[in-house]
Amino acid sequence: MIRPILASFVILCQATGAALAATSATTPGKPVETPSSSSPNTGGVRLSLSKNSEARGIYITATSMVLPRYQTLMKGLKASGGNLLVFDAKDEGGIISWKTEVPLAKTLGASKDGPIRDLKAKVAEAHAQGVYVAGRVVCFHDPILARKRPDLAAKRAGGGVWKELGRQSWVDPSLPAVQNYNIDIAKEMIAAGVDEIQFDYIRFPAMGDTQNARYAFDAEKTQKHEVITAFLKKAYETLKPMGVVVSVDVYGIMAWAQPIDERITGQKLEDMARHTDVICPMLYPSHFNRGFAGVPNPADQPYLFMHKGLSLMNKKVADTGVVIRPWMQAMPYRVTSFTPRYISEQLRAGRDTHATGYMMWNAQNKYETAFAGMAAFHSKR
Repeated sequence: MIRPILASFVILCQATGAALAATSATTPGKPVETPSSSSPNTGGVRLSLSKNSEARGIYITATSMVLPRYQTLMKGLKASGGNLLVFDAKDEGGIISWKTEVPLAKTLGASKDGPIRDLKAKVAEAHAQGVYVAGRVVCFHDPILARKRPDLAAKRAGGGVWKELGRQSWVDPSLPAVQNYNIDIAKEMIAAGVDEIQFDYIRFPAMGDTQNARYAFDAEKTQKHEVITAFLKKAYETLKPMGVVVSVDVYGIMAWAQPIDERITGQKLEDMARHTDVICPMLYPSHFNRGFAGVPNPADQPYLFMHKGLSLMNKKVADTGVVIRPWMQAMPYRVTSFTPRYISEQLRAGRDTHATGYMMWNAQNKYETAFAGMAAFHSKR
């Protein structure tokens, strides 16, 4: 059985995400440098930002990128000291946001509902404003691929396709076809000038009867974390020479992780850290259960949970060379008083633990409070 602490964290992460579908080396305050030259092996032009530069970003949906609100978001980001947009390249539904030429994706029709007509032009538009662009690729939670290619889906003990809480959503992370699909999507983004590839859901499922899920590898000989690390190593060795930053999103609770958590998710941070540039823990205070660590409502303790989580994360990845750039809470979920100070307290915790930048998460892309908190924090530095 999954530990209650991890199970609750997973539920909360998925619920809020569904609204719309070791001390690391740092260079504090280093801005994005513009412009730059073409990157190796691509036709795109990207900004000169290394993993050690301080990226300060927000998450936006692909739909937001094509609506009038996009310009408002860009203005707010820049005015508050930000320099990074993280957009949905392939989202939790398996939808690719632009008209892709990846053969498997075309067969699946995975981009037919993608709203971005010209990815290269959209990236260039951000670059012209000095904003770095990261494409978020949801890896192994892919309902389109799982439904249309059941041979690539996670299987159920006794036969058939495994479903998470009744939904056929997960593919088998160990299969080369699944791995190559995600890498090919990333390569196409790089050709369009995207600066960073950010892998999310780079794990095994953690909800439902996971004990009955079966995969193509022999579980007696191979552990899940070996599969996830091998995929990340393969992806990093393929993509890094193309001139991009590679990052991975991980559960914030993994900073407190016990061996059973690693066995379920396959996220062994100290191993993953050796095959990526940046680790991005999702340390949203609201996603910790009431009473966790003896705190009545963790959502009301933004500094405490951001500071503790980053401190533990630093210890886990010490001496690997990876950079830590956390996701921070930019939504009022479970919070008694959600004000700009809530944002600045998280930023203060990041500064005090030597995090290299940050990213704000609001599934609805409502960042007025976040922008105010960011501006206030950076004006005092």
